[in-house]
Amino acid sequence: MYIDHMSKRNLSKSPILLETISIFLGMVAITTLSHVVDEYIGLAGVSFLYLILVILVSYKSQLATSIFVAIGSFLLINFFYVEPRYTFVIGSVESWSALLGFLMVSIAITSLVHQLRQQKDIAEKETFKANLLRAIIEIFSVETDSIVTLQKFCLLLKSQLGCEVAILKLDSITKDSIELASSKAGEVKLDPWYLSHALEYGAMLGPHTGTLEAIDYWCVPFGRFYKSHELPALVIERAHEENIEVSLIRAIADQLSIHYQKRMAEIKAKDAGELAHRESIQKAFLSSISHDMRTPLTTIIGASSSLLKQSQQLGESQSKKLLELIHSESVYLNDSTENILSLVKLGTSDGNQLRMDWQSPEEIVGAVISRYNNREVKPSLALVIEAKDELIYGDQALIVLALTNLIENANKAHLGSKPIQILVNRVDDEIRIGVIDEGAGFPEDFDKGLAGQQQFYQRNKKGFGLGISIVRAVMDKHEGRLVIEPSFGGDQRTYVGMAFPFRAST
Repeated sequence: MYIDHMSKRNLSKSPILLETISIFLGMVAITTLSHVVDEYIGLAGVSFLYLILVILVSYKSQLATSIFVAIGSFLLINFFYVEPRYTFVIGSVESWSALLGFLMVSIAITSLVHQLRQQKDIAEKETFKANLLRAIIEIFSVETDSIVTLQKFCLLLKSQLGCEVAILKLDSITKDSIELASSKAGEVKLDPWYLSHALEYGAMLGPHTGTLEAIDYWCVPFGRFYKSHELPALVIERAHEENIEVSLIRAIADQLSIHYQKRMAEIKAKDAGELAHRESIQKAFLSSISHDMRTPLTTIIGASSSLLKQSQQLGESQSKKLLELIHSESVYLNDSTENILSLVKLGTSDGNQLRMDWQSPEEIVGAVISRYNNREVKPSLALVIEAKDELIYGDQALIVLALTNLIENANKAHLGSKPIQILVNRVDDEIRIGVIDEGAGFPEDFDKGLAGQQQFYQRNKKGFGLGISIVRAVMDKHEGRLVIEPSFGGDQRTYVGMAFPFRAST
């Protein structure tokens, strides 16, 4: 963790007394060791031992301390190991050369070691920054929910910096700060005036920023270059401020701002596209409804006017045909109105209004067939049940409504004398109830995934595709799906059905 590394590095520098004692004990140890091995290693060996001490101090301490140790070592070597000993007098040119060489090498190594340490610290900081920025990018690339993304970012930053972090936004009406995400809910409380000031001027506030340095937090607006009160700000508490660099916070905030604004732009573009698509679908749907409902109304008005004005001139057979036409178109209008009302009701209802229970597919199909038995004109139906002992969990009334619409759609498209087949079977982990007809199928460009949801298509010339929309809405309520197979069983038959998830009854 970044803050741990920076704290340890500063701790190694901070206790002056402990550092002084350590250096003193090191010099005493090296001097004692040199007295023991002096007669074996000579002046060059002793100088090397002191040089090791200088290198260690250079790595652990400040540059001034390292130079002080180098000069101290120079004096100790002169006093204890250069003839005449126990004086600071240097008796020969060779001794001068050895001592000055030691001093120059010590100072040069001290300088190099400090440069290497500084480069190492810079490299560690840049590595930490790069890894943290990459982690931010990964969070935005994986998570799709903006609030969850910001929450994960706050937790990540707290784990790395050791500070409480929050993303705050200014309420446009009350002018209060709103917490979008936080490492600890309610912990970061920034005065709304400071937040407003940062957002208004795109300025970074807090310690070592040159603006409002006395506040308890760093505040970096997302819109530092594009000023806007609609954008939030990154707020970090000022704990460990001596170990956290302002440039690091600014880089983190800029990276977060870029990805956040990109995500918001994507969401707005997606919402605008979906809104335009919904509006186009609604316009096409309303246009289709108005056209297809106007046609039977015109037919009814025309036929009834003929009966009223020309009843005496019309024969019995012609009057009967006109009455049958009026009845047929009235039934069509009634069914269409019921479908529209059912679709609206399904769209406004929630799961609590459903009467969910274990249902037998055979009973559901029987309820639908009994409805048709009471009609004067009814389709020819054939029942095939392959899953007799299976149960489905759902609302019987809605499933009956959906199956009725499947049969009506199939009846309008069905050709030939064979009956329409109702098939109940199990496929993998699904219980299916579907209808098979031999009528006109679907075009090649028909998107089965959008059927009944965003795409309205009628297989016959009359109608506007409400039946499939109702079935799709019913299946959404039952966590199931609409199944369409244009070429069922390898021939020209069309299958449209409902697939319910298999659940073991309890």
